[in-house]
Amino acid sequence: MEILIRNWNEMDRDLLYEALRVRQEVFVVEQDCAFLDLDGQDSECIHVMVMEDGKIAAYARILPLDDDGTRSIGRILTSGQYRGRGYGRILMDEALKAAGNGPIRIGAQVQAMGFYSSIGFKRTDNEGYLEDGIPHVEMILEARDEKL
Repeated sequence: MEILIRNWNEMDRDLLYEALRVRQEVFVVEQDCAFLDLDGQDSECIHVMVMEDGKIAAYARILPLDDDGTRSIGRILTSGQYRGRGYGRILMDEALKAAGNGPIRIGAQVQAMGFYSSIGFKRTDNEGYLEDGIPHVEMILEARDEKL
């Protein structure tokens, strides 16, 4: 296993291709969501990847600081063939370190709320929302002083 944390300009062609491929594999094909994954924000993001056997086992992107001082982590995934092995927790530990001390926001799929709660995220909305037909909730991990 290898952890890669890269800015856009540090990603070579093959790594970028693999990142975009696994995002489409999970979000477009597996979850059957027709949406524009290439939203113009990737060049401003930090890309966090857990690699196994030369493939991306888990991936997330960290968006730039918002005007209110929060940061968002999105496109969080574990590739189907690597689920159940703890890669999601490793990914989030590394992403949170790379994102800084917060506060950190995510739009979590409802079915993953327990996982994010176990990391310390708390739900911030009462009603939730549908994103590409999948129920989501807003969650936040408040600023923290300790190092992860």
